[in-house]
Amino acid sequence: MNLKNVKFRWCVLLNELPDFSKSTNLKVLDVSCSSGLTSVHPSIFSLHKLEKLDLSGCSSLIKFSSDDGHLSSLLYLNLSDCEELREFSVTAENVVELDLTGILISSLPLSFGSLRKLEMLHLIRSDIESLPTCINNLTRLRYLDLSCCSNLCILPKLPPSLETLHADECESLETVLFPSTAVEQFEENRKRVEFWNCLKLDEFSLMAIELNAQINVMKFAYQHLSAPILDHVENYNDYKDLHDSYQAVYMYPGSNVPEWLAYKTRKDYVIIDLSSAPPAHLGFIFCFILDKDTEEFLDPALQFSISISNGENECKRDSVEIQTSGPYSMIYSDHVCVLYDKRCSCYLNNRLKSLAKFKIKVSWLTDGERWEALKGFGVSPINTSVYHNFVQQMELCDQGFRPVLKRTPKKRKR
Repeated sequence: MNLKNVKFRWCVLLNELPDFSKSTNLKVLDVSCSSGLTSVHPSIFSLHKLEKLDLSGCSSLIKFSSDDGHLSSLLYLNLSDCEELREFSVTAENVVELDLTGILISSLPLSFGSLRKLEMLHLIRSDIESLPTCINNLTRLRYLDLSCCSNLCILPKLPPSLETLHADECESLETVLFPSTAVEQFEENRKRVEFWNCLKLDEFSLMAIELNAQINVMKFAYQHLSAPILDHVENYNDYKDLHDSYQAVYMYPGSNVPEWLAYKTRKDYVIIDLSSAPPAHLGFIFCFILDKDTEEFLDPALQFSISISNGENECKRDSVEIQTSGPYSMIYSDHVCVLYDKRCSCYLNNRLKSLAKFKIKVSWLTDGERWEALKGFGVSPINTSVYHNFVQQMELCDQGFRPVLKRTPKKRKR
């Protein structure tokens, strides 16, 4: 048969699928939202040209597994919101995207390690308790969403290819593991890492996340310092439609600006003095401390307003806004946001070329109309020299010459 595309969407009375063994050219099978479907016909697992299989919303489906079948051409598999699914196992080594959102399995199958071409994995609202250590071997994985996995306690080392990690609202998450050396972490390519409301994270994991944020955000900033497209930015808004690769962002619970940032304050402004620094193309890494007492977010995006002046004439002030994604709703503790925005940095760099000393003032737009004071913020100018010095320092840390993370000692009571 030459049948290539079959759709049974919203067929709520459909209990089982027909025999597809003669549909040898079938490429797309969409049975999404067929809530009465309880099983799939074994013939599906012998369709060697099938590229997309969508079973999302099949809330009565109990089993999706085959010991004999081999979906060699499958690229996309969606089992999201199959609420009754208790058994999942399939051999599909070429699959690129796997969506297991909302399923109640507690662990991934042994065959998971064979998905060497997997790029996107969705496990939102699943009952997953742990991820197999073999996930570190999935060297093409770029996107992982573990949001609202309430039973997840530990996050193993993840492959350096990973760019985006959502681990929001993982209320049981205590431990996050990273490569043992900073040099290994420099091989990573993280652009967005979120731990919103992961309030059980232990101190060691929070320190490790802080270091990982420093490494990845500084590396991202360095990579974009000399990007030609940014050399002549005059209007920040001109670049709002660029690909989302313009930002590197880390979000995690915390109340303090990390020590490594050059300027830190509990006020809403800092004075930046570059008079002793050689002229160079600069980037600006920001850190914002978000207050847990702020009202519920009415907008899914976080917006920060950054204004600059020469410190003498406050009336002559330029301002720019940074926007990034926020939490699902409220935050239940203070949170740290470390961020590098390529467009903002270029805009500031062009505005500040003639200023050796200037003021940066920051505020936070929480509901589209009202600006809230931040609990604190920090900023670090960065150029190629700063980055190379940092890399050398981290290499020394790996060799044991000094501790990787510096903590301010507590003052003794007299």
